[in-house]
Parts: sequence; C-alpha cells; structure tokens
Amino acid sequence: MSYGVRQLLMTDPGGNCVRVGQRTGEERHHGTAAEETFARALHFASLLAVSKGDATGAAKVIDRMLRLMEETTTRVQLLQLLVLRADVVGRLGDEEAAATALARAAALVLTEAERDQGRDALTRLEDLRGSPRP
Repeated sequence: MSYGVRQLLMTDPGGNCVRVGQRTGEERHHGTAAEETFARALHFASLLAVSKGDATGAAKVIDRMLRLMEETTTRVQLLQLLVLRADVVGRLGDEEAAATALARAAALVLTEAERDQGRDALTRLEDLRGSPRP
C-alpha cells in the first residue's frame, strides 16, 4: 500500500473482514496520488480493491488503463496492472479473465533491474498462480 504496509484481507462467508498488515516501510500515512497517469491509476485501483473492497471499480480502472497505455507503459507497470487485474477479477469470480491476466504477466520478459523494481508484483503473481480460489 502507499502507506508502507503489505496487507492480507480475509472475509468469512458471513461478510466479516479481517485485515492483517505487515510494515514494509517507514511511511505511515497515505502517500499523495502521483501526477503521472499510470501511477495515479494504479494507486486508485489499489485503494478501490483493498481499502474500499470495490473489486468491480478497481477492475474498471485497470481495464481502462490497459486499453489506453498498453503500448506506452513499461514492462514493470504492465506487470503491476496485470497482477492487480488478475487479483480483482478473481475476487469477482471471473476465473478465465484472472487466468488470462496471470498468463500475460508471467510471460513478460523482465531484466534483473525490472524484476527488482517489480518484486512485490512478482511475489503476488506467484501467490495468485499457486493458490486456489475459494
């Protein structure tokens, strides 16, 4: 998250949500939204998906960015978008769209520097690829 925490959200069948967090940085406040279009969209899609629990809204933001920026985005940015898309459409029960996004993300050829920059997205990619959906 923009405030230096990696989070896990668990929701039981009754709708009760438990949020577990681990600090990943020193920042404890929400960062300001970036000015650059991609970073801004990723920031808001992440907030919608995680903080607001609005997977549908997050998917709309991500899909719009993929349509607009696929030709001009960096490979790391595309990785981040695809992994977040797989996560949110999986939450919505669209297994085919999730599998497609995961396959596209896994197929990206990244340099060592890009792998380092996209470390969190790569970790989440592996989590999503290895975990069955409820």
